[in-house]
Amino acid sequence: MKYIKVEDVLKYFDEQIKKENYIPEINQDKEKSEIDIIYPLIGNFSYAHIYHDLISEEIVYELLEPELSYEEKFLIEKIKKYIIDDIYKDPDKYLEKDHKTILMKELGNYINKFKIETDKNGFLKYYYYLWRDMLGLEKLEPLFYDIFIEDISCDGYDIPIYVHHSKYGILRSNIIFSRDELDRFTIKLAQKTGKNISYAEPLLDATLPDGSRINITYTDEITTKGPTFTIRKFKKQLLSLTDLIKDRTLDTKIAAYLWTLIEARANILISGSTSSGKTTLLNVISQFIPPDAKVISIEDTRELQLYHDNWIPATTRRGFNIGDRYYGEVNMYNLLAESFRQNPDYVIVGEVRGEEAYVMFQGMASGHAALSTIHTDTWKSLIRRLTTPPINLPVDQVALLDAVIFMIRARNISPSARRVREAIEVGKYKNNEIEAKSVIRWDFSDDKFETKDLGKTIEDELRYRLGYKQDIEKSIKEKEKIIKYLLNKNIRDQKKISNYIKLYYIDKDSLLSEIE
Repeated sequence: MKYIKVEDVLKYFDEQIKKENYIPEINQDKEKSEIDIIYPLIGNFSYAHIYHDLISEEIVYELLEPELSYEEKFLIEKIKKYIIDDIYKDPDKYLEKDHKTILMKELGNYINKFKIETDKNGFLKYYYYLWRDMLGLEKLEPLFYDIFIEDISCDGYDIPIYVHHSKYGILRSNIIFSRDELDRFTIKLAQKTGKNISYAEPLLDATLPDGSRINITYTDEITTKGPTFTIRKFKKQLLSLTDLIKDRTLDTKIAAYLWTLIEARANILISGSTSSGKTTLLNVISQFIPPDAKVISIEDTRELQLYHDNWIPATTRRGFNIGDRYYGEVNMYNLLAESFRQNPDYVIVGEVRGEEAYVMFQGMASGHAALSTIHTDTWKSLIRRLTTPPINLPVDQVALLDAVIFMIRARNISPSARRVREAIEVGKYKNNEIEAKSVIRWDFSDDKFETKDLGKTIEDELRYRLGYKQDIEKSIKEKEKIIKYLLNKNIRDQKKISNYIKLYYIDKDSLLSEIE
């Protein structure tokens, strides 16, 4: 083999991984039969090909990677074994060293030692597969570089992996795990989360190192087609306020209304089904919190991205077994109970499911503003969920809420569309009933929002909390001007948007005069 400088090859490979790929303009109005697009995932190494399959009459997702001959596949397996054996001989020399560099050097050593004939392109191809399989998630690794993929799911042995594409919905892929591959791979997935899965404990809910959530079932005794897993990809950058308005998840008036509620320290629940956009909306409206407020957020998996200096992000922790006893768990209930002792102005809870909801409502009663999400679809089902086990909230305490925002996945619009379906203002508890008025409704037939009497039901309560008389309607109009300015200037960066919101609180008159 011609001499190849390992450092140069590694630098090139890193550039390929990190470089910003061309993102195609996807026309969702195309006829099914006309769909045929290719876009890069990892530099020059892997591509996504989405097209209409004439045989199955489906839109399918094809992962394209460098082709390997039978001899090359065999060689890569031999190199893997060589590297693992070498590391086992002297593991200390590999500790605290860059794994990619080690892999590259080990590949170079093998090529030279056994005089394998190859060139730079061949060397890079071998390295790509070693990096993908030994440091990444093997066949699935390129999918984590596809910004359009939201979920990855496996249903068992010899069944194609399915991906949830934000533009085309659920697509069958060309990735398949055999029996031996899947048994081994599910164990590897569990190990990547720092946990174990086995016949004794065949169910696992955990988080991958990049923040993606994963659910695994192990063995065909539990799921009869074989082990399964579902990965919900972590978004490195959540959508901003401008993104949501451009995507028509909400409009400028609704955004200004929610800002007014947040400013007035309203207690808000965002409700909806799985993947309806609850966390994204929660993150967006949390940016409206005044910059001088003390904020504590509590989540199972860190997803919120705030730019407040006085913000404490907290996450839960699973415990561990010692003998027959369980130690060290820190759950939502523990964190929430502890957070109120720190006297926060706002508490944000990623999602309420159980007894922690009771603590959150106690916090509302003592004057702390609370924002959270919950899985329910309607006002009636929300009342039912809050007042029955495991939450068991007295029905009169539900009136501590000021507003509930219901989200929906608008599949009639597109696979990726989310909408604020309805907003309900919560009034007082009278005659064994809670006053509730719908102030925002989304009309699915023409994809438009209808608003009526925004803030009227809770106006007195909000004014009381602010400590002075403020015209809610005027406040909404004022904030809508700023939001329209951000939209017209196409300011999409979360941090820049957050800076404008801070400026509103610091010097509102200057900001409004600049905009006008």
